Amino acid sequence: MLSKKKLHKSVDNIRVSLNKEPELILEYTDPLEGFKGWLVIDSMAHKLCAGGMRVQKGLTRECVQRLAANMTLKMRIAEIRADGAKSGIDYDPASPGKEEALFRFIRAIKPFVLERYSIGPDLNTTMPELDAICSRLGISSIKTAVAVTQNLDADAFNQRIALLSKTTGPAALGRLRAGVGVSAACLAALEFLSIPATEATVVIQGFGSLANGAAHFLNKAGVKIIGLADCQKSLLSTDGNSLDIPSLLKSTVNGIIPADSARGGYGKREEIYNTSCDVFIPAAIENAVCEQEAKTMDVKAIACGANLAVTPEAEQILHERGIILIPDMVAGCGVSLSMEGLFAPEKLPTVEEILLHVDRKTRSIVKKMLTRSRQDNVPTREAALRICSETPVYPGTKPYGSL
Repeated sequence: MLSKKKLHKSVDNIRVSLNKEPELILEYTDPLEGFKGWLVIDSMAHKLCAGGMRVQKGLTRECVQRLAANMTLKMRIAEIRADGAKSGIDYDPASPGKEEALFRFIRAIKPFVLERYSIGPDLNTTMPELDAICSRLGISSIKTAVAVTQNLDADAFNQRIALLSKTTGPAALGRLRAGVGVSAACLAALEFLSIPATEATVVIQGFGSLANGAAHFLNKAGVKIIGLADCQKSLLSTDGNSLDIPSLLKSTVNGIIPADSARGGYGKREEIYNTSCDVFIPAAIENAVCEQEAKTMDVKAIACGANLAVTPEAEQILHERGIILIPDMVAGCGVSLSMEGLFAPEKLPTVEEILLHVDRKTRSIVKKMLTRSRQDNVPTREAALRICSETPVYPGTKPYGSL
């Protein structure tokens, strides 16, 4: 175990890594409704930056800034030659004016979208939704900046980007790619703990596209998913067997767990924190695991799909309790790694090859981080930060593939 002094230093390092000053902050004030929006580019060391766009009531510049910094860490630990960015508007996602609000915001940041900023879907946005808005603005894809920085002509780019819309299993690759990364991180943690996948139990907080993808791939690996929660309720196994994941995935709408499951019982959403399991996966919102939850949860590992899912103070408590943490900057690499799997190969890859790339590289990163954590006797995120600091930067190069 680390001394209290060293643990506090690790927590301070986490805060510094997420709260450092970004290289560029653009603040938008909407001329019609007065809401604020931000584009934060954490670093401009490389030609490309990437990160999701969200719509969230109460969103702040500080939150967008921390999310952008976290994206840079994901790029560094994945050894992708790109930097982190994030954008979003402080807006009610249920408002009928959402589409037009996003249209005006994206119009304001259009120059960056065309040349440097690769947009991804994030909280309360989808890729088809964002692509439709970009099309209205004369932007062919929310990933146009990738074509520019990879030096791809329109045909080559369109051929590859179209694979994100190709269906595999219960959804398109674009909706599953984040989940396969979380699943791989979870399976790597189980392997580290010497727990066979078919004997493991998992609880997932959230049931949006990230959680859906993770649930699909974990269920495919034979893991028992014994608990789920959405923004309204929880669904917990009553007999120790896995919930009926295929059925639930077919029936879910807008991230809400169907209300007629034949397996399991419904309760308050907070009940998942009281459910004993091998791995807990926060896959929805920030600060899902705070100090109180960290003190009482009966789990062996936590694999963070959602960004900033565990507070720094909670991470310290988890480390003191001997609970393995796979931080969001590692478990949340799936989207970034899928872009590498999509654009790095010289030949057009298949959907299966892209998913396999995400799975294998995520497992490799987790193993490297856990080994470094044990070797240096530091918490897992501190180990990941050390790995990031040692990753070289290559200005002026294309983001994916050989140098």
